[in-house]
Amino acid sequence: MARAIEPLIAGRIIGDVLDSFTPTMKMCVTYNNREVWNGHELYPSTVVAKPKVEVQGGDMRSFFTLVMIDPDVPGPSDPYLREHLHWVVSNIPGTTDATFGREAVSYEIPRPNIGIHRFVFVLFKQKRRQIISPPSSRDNFSTRNFAAENELGLPVAAVFFNAQRETAPRRR
Repeated sequence: MARAIEPLIAGRIIGDVLDSFTPTMKMCVTYNNREVWNGHELYPSTVVAKPKVEVQGGDMRSFFTLVMIDPDVPGPSDPYLREHLHWVVSNIPGTTDATFGREAVSYEIPRPNIGIHRFVFVLFKQKRRQIISPPSSRDNFSTRNFAAENELGLPVAAVFFNAQRETAPRRR
């Protein structure tokens, strides 16, 4: 799993969003049966519905928190609203998926306006079942601060995809 971190370094997820960590769990994120791979591009129209996020490994006594963010808001060249929070689910039992957890912040559809945006899913292992307090704002969210405030430590898995604004079909 150590090689799983290389695309996160190349995509500047490590640095912009996360500190370096060693992945210890497998997380599978799928939109309409299409798996998310680091750095692959997905169209905004394909990520409208909540993805299925499976935690693979662990056991039913382990609990996880999932965070989805966009570090490129409003645009990658000047991301002054970094990070924008799209989703938080806590208390996900190991070996299950996010639907078994508690949604602390509802899923917000990715809508990149300017440039190519990175959408990052980060999985943290909780020390125990706990209540996660939602932040006061989705903008200027900090995954690092959120993890520290909720005693989550370093991530155990992360994956990201790229998306950009879709152009409308032109009619003549």
